[in-house]
Amino acid sequence: MTLSRLVVFGDSVNWGQGLRTSHKFSTLVRDSLTARGLALTVQMLAHSGATIGVRGPTAVARIDGEVPVSSPTLVEQVARYADDPDETAVIILNGGINDIDIRVILNPLTTQADLRHEIEQFCYEDMQTVLLQVLAKFPRADRIIVTSYYPILSPDSRPLRVPFLLQTYGVGVPFFVDSQAVLTKTVALCMQFWTESSLHLQRAVMACNAAAGETRVRYAAVPFTAGNAVFASDPWLFGLNGDFSPQDEVALDRRAACDLNIDPFDVFAREGCYRASAGHPNVRGAAAYAQAIVAAAAI
Repeated sequence: MTLSRLVVFGDSVNWGQGLRTSHKFSTLVRDSLTARGLALTVQMLAHSGATIGVRGPTAVARIDGEVPVSSPTLVEQVARYADDPDETAVIILNGGINDIDIRVILNPLTTQADLRHEIEQFCYEDMQTVLLQVLAKFPRADRIIVTSYYPILSPDSRPLRVPFLLQTYGVGVPFFVDSQAVLTKTVALCMQFWTESSLHLQRAVMACNAAAGETRVRYAAVPFTAGNAVFASDPWLFGLNGDFSPQDEVALDRRAACDLNIDPFDVFAREGCYRASAGHPNVRGAAAYAQAIVAAAAI
C-alpha cells in the first residue's frame, strides 16, 4: 500500500490562518518532501479555534477554516478521520493555545502561576493523550510532527502598537493600571507561554514515545526569536496596520466567511474574526515552520 498522505491536525497555526494555500507551511512541507521522492497530498483537518478537547467535545460544528470555532477538537479530528490511516506517511499536529485561550495569555491580570498550570495541563498532559491516540490510529505513519508555538509579543514589540492586538482579542486595559505595567506584564506572559509551551510539548513527545515504545513522534522547534514577534523589528507574524486593518493575504475572503457564519448582532466576535490573522505566522513565519518540520521529519 502506498503511503501518500500528509495529514494536518490542529489549530489556526497549522491551518495557516491568513495565508493563501500556496504559502501555508503544510503546502511547503509537501513540496519539499515530494522533491525528495515522497509524493504526498495534503489532507487539512486543522482549523482556526480548535481546542485539543481531551476534557470533552463541544457542540459547535466546523465551518470555514478561517473562522475561529473550537470544534472539531483535535480529539474529534483524529477520531473522525475517515480515510485509510494506513495510507498516511506524515502527520503534522499542534494544540494547546486555544484550550488556554489567547485572551488569558494577553490579559495582564493573569497570574504567572495560573498560566504555568494551564500550559502544563494542556501542552503536556492533554497533548500526550492525543498523541497516543494518533499513534494508535496511524500505525504506519513514518513521522508524527508536533509543532511549536512562538512569542506572540516580546520585549522587541513596539509598545505603542501593542494595544491594537489586545483590542483585537477583546482584552481591556484596566483604568487603574499604568500602561507601562500592562505592557510589561503582557509581554512577560507571552514570553512565558512561548518558553513553557515549548518545554511541555517536548516533554509530551518524549513521554509519548517512551510509553508506546516508539520513535515516530518528533518535535519541530521553529527558530523564532524575540525579534520575530508581532510589531517587533523582524516580524514573522501578521500584525495590524495603522488603521486597524488586518495584514494577511485572505482578509477579504475571511471577512465574507465571518459575515456568513457569525451572528450579525455579535459585533465583538465578528470584528475579532475579521482580524483573526493577527498573531499568526506570515509568509516568512510559515517558511520557517516548513523548514523546521522537514528537518524534524528526516525521512
